[in-house]
This record gives sequence, structure tokens and C-alpha cells, in this order.
Amino acid sequence: MHLLYPVAERAELGTIGSMSEANRPSHSEEAPLPPYYTPYYAQFRGQTFVIQAEDQAVDTTPSMRTVLEGIQDLLRHGIRVVLVFGKPARFLEELQSQYSVRRHPETNRLLIPENALPRLAEQRGRIAQALASLSETIGMAATVLPVSVVRAERRIGHQSTGVITGLELEAIRQVLDRGELAILGFGGQTDRGEFLHIPSVGLAADLAVALGAQKLLLLAQTDGIWIPSRKGGQQQLSFADLEELLCLLTRHRPDGSSLVAPELAPKVHAAIRAVAGGVPQVHIVSYSRLLEEVLTRTGVGTMIERLQSHHVEYARPEDLDEIHRLHTEALRYTTARGTSFVKPLERAELERLLPWTLLLTHRGVLIGKLHGQEVLGVPDALYIGGFVVGENHQDSQQGQLLLSEALERFRQRGYRHLAAITASPRAKRAFERIGGQTPETLSDWQEHLLTEARKRYHPQEQADVELFVF
Repeated sequence: MHLLYPVAERAELGTIGSMSEANRPSHSEEAPLPPYYTPYYAQFRGQTFVIQAEDQAVDTTPSMRTVLEGIQDLLRHGIRVVLVFGKPARFLEELQSQYSVRRHPETNRLLIPENALPRLAEQRGRIAQALASLSETIGMAATVLPVSVVRAERRIGHQSTGVITGLELEAIRQVLDRGELAILGFGGQTDRGEFLHIPSVGLAADLAVALGAQKLLLLAQTDGIWIPSRKGGQQQLSFADLEELLCLLTRHRPDGSSLVAPELAPKVHAAIRAVAGGVPQVHIVSYSRLLEEVLTRTGVGTMIERLQSHHVEYARPEDLDEIHRLHTEALRYTTARGTSFVKPLERAELERLLPWTLLLTHRGVLIGKLHGQEVLGVPDALYIGGFVVGENHQDSQQGQLLLSEALERFRQRGYRHLAAITASPRAKRAFERIGGQTPETLSDWQEHLLTEARKRYHPQEQADVELFVF
């Protein structure tokens, strides 16, 4: 589903404020939905999303338009949206070079000198104007709220960077009730009418809590949080709960640097504030993949919740429809010659395997599955097949979670020799992460399984098919 696309730069920008009634689109006219995405939109209809965008997301007209077009799709389907914009990456460089802006050593907040405030207010107005103009260009009703909506006071020891003391929530709700996008920018105003620097990421977190938002989406340069893997390199942290995120902030790399990248640290802090304040879900995701995070089975970034809700359980008869659907979806992942990595199975065969099928679900959504099959003539051996993890996260920790739990469950049932076969590079990496090995010498039953598995592959691909033992 391709909903986002870049466009050419516009030379002229419109005025700040809401669109005229004549240009406002009708909210009764909703774009037709692909059937696959309907449940995801319907699940969040009437809910509020707070979206925070800064750096590359607001650096250029094409990037801003990409974000706005994603938001427009949410609005069309009844989701209320507040957009909180921050500073562009290039502007941050200007602040550092021309105003000696630096970060506080303890709070990591930008220390904005008073002489930089006029430039900061000017930049805030420019971005607000650009967003208002682009919203009108694409036919989306939007209102830019004044800086006075955010009440603030100076934070001691932080120069002209302040803290939020209050929010004019009624003004924001009025915009949302009209079905419009509510746009707020970084910054706030004191009771004396002075402009102060308020970071957008913290503002977005406080807004999400105060509005009772369903989701806070923090748009980043990368798809979520990446951490070192056990075998070296990096792996994406797909899901995290509050406790895991707090522990993550205390971990360091071998060189002593923080495990969380400096540019992501403020977003991690904001995520903690939001979920601790009652926001059910916080997402850290690339600005170019906003809708993929919200509207796909497993998302593409990092999702944070107060308490994690992953479950691994044996399948029941009522799970067959979803198992068949997930297995069928996985058949699109193939070798260069078109052989699917997962073995095609008819619905009847999947039904026969139900007593040996383990399912990984998250918040009631099936995101992974596998099954075991006894090896004829070897009572304590089990072959693991049908290993599938939902779209976008075949490399994530979800697969490891399912595999680790499955191995433990099967061992509890008395199976000491466990094996799996795959030609998929992603599945191989998942097997290796939990200790899977390719033995130099195969037993007779292992050799038989591998020979049979290779038969459905092209002769030139059969060497890629490997057997792993656990």
C-alpha cells in the first residue's frame, strides 16, 4: 500500500491558521479502504493520536508533505490528530554554531540563550506557516494554534528553556471536534507574555497524557530503537515495556557510551513520561513510515507500553482462520527462483497440526506461529516447521521470543533433539541468535529430513537449505 510520496518544493507559502470553509474537505467523504487495513482504522476511530515531528521530518517541503499526507489518511477515517512540530536539523546546527547552544549535562535539554529567542520564534512561525500552507494544498482542514496555548516558566539552570505549567486543552479539543488537524509548535509563553523554548518532544508527551491520547508517535530518522545483538551488529527493539525502557537507559556500550543513541534519548525519556502518565502506546518510527507502524499487523518501529502483552500459547480450533491467513501471507517471501521459504500447506494440514502449533500474539493480534512434528522412529526428536513472523519484523526479537518459548515448551514434553530446516537468511539469523547450530555430521533422521526438504528447491538453491539443531 503506497500512501506517501515526495513532491516538488513549493516556492510560496500560505498564511498561518485554519483553512477557509470553502476549501475545507467534507468529512463525510472517506477514501475507500483496502479490506486488509479496515480493522486497523476501525480499531482507532474516535481516538486521539499525538504525533511529534522534528529534524528531517520538518527540514524540507517534501518531508513535511509526507507527514501531512499520512495524517490526512488518519483524519479521513475518524482518528483525531494533534501534530507537534520541532526544530529542523539544519536549524539546530545554526543554533549551535551561531548561538553556542549546547545540551545540559544532566537533563540533556537544549540550553537556549536569551539572545536566540527571537530567531527561535521566527523559525517556529516559518514552520507553522509552511505546515498550514501544505495542509491547504492537499485539501486537509488544519488549524495552527498560538504559542499561548502552552503556558510555561523558566527552568532554573536552563537559561531560556522552560517547563510547561499548563495547557489550554479546550482550544485544542475544539479543533479536534471539528475534525481538523491541530498543529502546535515547540515553545511556550509565560504569564508575562514572554516566549520560551519548550522542546517539542516533551510537549508532545505532556499533551498525549493530558488529552488521554491512545497513541503518541515520535517520528525519528530511523525505524525505532536499535540495540546490539548477541552475535554482533545491531537489531531492532520491536517492543518494550516501561521497565525495559528504564533499564535500557542505564546500559552502556563497551566504549562507555550510552546504549541509546544521543538523538533518541529525548524520545525515550518522552516515551517513559507518556506511558507512565497513562498513554497506552508510544511508537518511535521513521517519519516516512508513519502509517506502516499504525496500520500493519506488527508495525515497523519500536512500540512501548506500560506492561507488555505478548503471549505464546498452543493453538485452538478457533485460531485456524488466522493461522491460515498468516501462513498464506508468508508465501510471498521467496528465493530468487520463486520458491517460498515456508513450505506451502493446505488448510486441512494446518488444522491437523493444531495440537502442535504455538502462536505468538500481541494485544490479541497473531504475529507469529510455528509447529512441531514428531520424527518417525525417533521418539525424542521433533522437527520444527511453519516458522512465520508477521510482516516487517522477520529480523526482530519477536521471532526469538517465539522460538525460545517453543523450544522450552517442546523440551518440557520430553523432546531432547529439536531441529529446524530453512533457506531463509532471516530465519537462519533467528535460529543462530537462540543458539541454533548447523552440525558438521548429520544423523540418519536429520539427513532424511534435509534431503526431503531440499526437493522443492531448484538444484542451484539446494545448498542454501540448512538444518539447525537446538
